[in-house]
Amino acid sequence: MRIGIDAREAFRSEPRGIGHYTRNLLTEFARQPSGHEFLLYHQDPDPAPGVANGSPFRSVHADVPGDRFHAWERIAMPWCMRRDGLDVYHGTYNTLPPRWPIWRGPAMVLSLHDIIVTWWADDLHDPFVRYARAITARSARDAAVILTVSRWSQQDICARYGCDPGKVRIAYNGLHPMVLAGAPAGAGDDARERFADGRPYLFAIGAHLERKNTGRLIDAFGLARRRRPDLPHLLLVSGLGKNADRFRERAARVDALDHVRFLPYLDQTDLVAVYAGAELAVYPSLVEGFGLPVAESLSIGTPIIASRSSAIPEAGGEFAHYFDPTSTDDVVDAIVHGIERYAPEFAPRRAAAMTWARRFTWRDSAAVVLQAYADAAARR
Repeated sequence: MRIGIDAREAFRSEPRGIGHYTRNLLTEFARQPSGHEFLLYHQDPDPAPGVANGSPFRSVHADVPGDRFHAWERIAMPWCMRRDGLDVYHGTYNTLPPRWPIWRGPAMVLSLHDIIVTWWADDLHDPFVRYARAITARSARDAAVILTVSRWSQQDICARYGCDPGKVRIAYNGLHPMVLAGAPAGAGDDARERFADGRPYLFAIGAHLERKNTGRLIDAFGLARRRRPDLPHLLLVSGLGKNADRFRERAARVDALDHVRFLPYLDQTDLVAVYAGAELAVYPSLVEGFGLPVAESLSIGTPIIASRSSAIPEAGGEFAHYFDPTSTDDVVDAIVHGIERYAPEFAPRRAAAMTWARRFTWRDSAAVVLQAYADAAARR
């Protein structure tokens, strides 16, 4: 088959969630020969090098003016799908191009990682959130197969859009091969020296979106230090980018600015090392379609405290310690308990936790996705 894939995020120089998702699937497609041809559609005229080069992949640059109106997907992609004679198109970014009334187009597979943006009350200023709210119902209807990343997301999609559960398949996010391999000897010590002046620290992957709950985590960290002034830990937060300043102000309000470090974007080597060097990882998000950082931390052998909400416990199982992310007091209690009890008592369970987390592989995910392509084409 000739399969088209929305690879915009995969070709970015600093890919995040969906970019890593697409890159890792492509890597596995190359390792699992299927006889398919993959056309990788992207928007950047100078995409990041080294992504899925050579057979069975072909990079296709497609762009039109008017990005604010999502013209790439709404105008360029229907034309490209017809021009290129696709059998299947895979929308990896929670959305699908519209079908033309005079041409139905190829079978379509939709990666609907979650539908939180369609009902979550915050972040309505974000153009993509408004776009997703407008087209998700149509995308779910047009997809022959929907792929999602957890049982919780599957249930949410079916309940809100009336989908047949058989149409919505679970393909768990996998862990990066470097995470599965674990931290090299000395990587954690090196991370402490490089990022924390040799001091012990907590680590959290943050984001500026309100549902990521990074602000409450910073508040709770400051309050935990008031309860335990001898708490010698820094909090390292990555992923905030240009939004870090408003979180610095929040840290200053709780007298924690000297004890919080805001890290730049971390590549996989540094991410593994920072996890390995942490006394404790924290994942405070209010709602998530899966919760990959929880599995990442456990796979590397670092204990993690995390939100007891949505799909996050599917990633941590019985090995994470959970808290109520809507309660600052509960987050404070979890930090103090994590340092005093949970982390010190984690050692006997570390091997079992690592085995649990390393079940999440891109090899398994790619097999589910390839089967979805075949089934979608058969239903066409």
